[in-house]
Amino acid sequence: MNVTAVMDSINKKQTHTSIKRTYSINKQNMTTKYPRTTEQDIRTNFINKINVRDYFLHERTFSNIKIKLNEQIIWCDKALLAAASPILCDELLKNDEILLLNDINLDDFLLMLEFIYPLFNPEINQQNISCLIKLSHRFQFNILQHACQYYVMKYLSTIRQIIGKCNHLETEDDCFDSNHNDENDTYRKKSDLIEFHDGTCVDAYGIILNLCQWLQTYFYDDNIIIIQSSK
Repeated sequence: MNVTAVMDSINKKQTHTSIKRTYSINKQNMTTKYPRTTEQDIRTNFINKINVRDYFLHERTFSNIKIKLNEQIIWCDKALLAAASPILCDELLKNDEILLLNDINLDDFLLMLEFIYPLFNPEINQQNISCLIKLSHRFQFNILQHACQYYVMKYLSTIRQIIGKCNHLETEDDCFDSNHNDENDTYRKKSDLIEFHDGTCVDAYGIILNLCQWLQTYFYDDNIIIIQSSK
């Protein structure tokens, strides 16, 4: 083998090594720059980009029914509404053009729709539970009804535990000397706030008001629910 052939062989090896090294570096850079994305990440990012109002206020491919709420019109899918609610199903069978629900707040109804459409991933919380209870009972949306009942029972259980601890502390305070009256008064003012495990503080009056509203909804819907809930 002559010198030229040897040099060509060395150059080819160096070039091949350089290519491999470059590919390896690029591969590492890609791994760092573009982290692995799961299907759940894609779904979450997609949902976060969706504006609920924008989604329902505009006609889409599978939108085949209009609903009018206080002079505002939204577009929905009949099949999804009918499958979720027998009340809506009956109304849709009677009226094929536009459904009038002028006694319902648009934002509240959109909130319920989030639980009907699998596209969204909503959750029940202290801010939306009251309207969800009313709408789920009005439209007999059973899945949401049960979810709301579970939330309420869990909510009541949490309050019962916290109030029990507060009562225990107040009993201990009664054992102190009269010199601690100022401290006791300060504590009693603070005890009007109920603190949850996540650190959220809610006014006791507000909680009682919510409970009365929920009770009213359950009472007018079915008295049996009250009996079952108290067991």
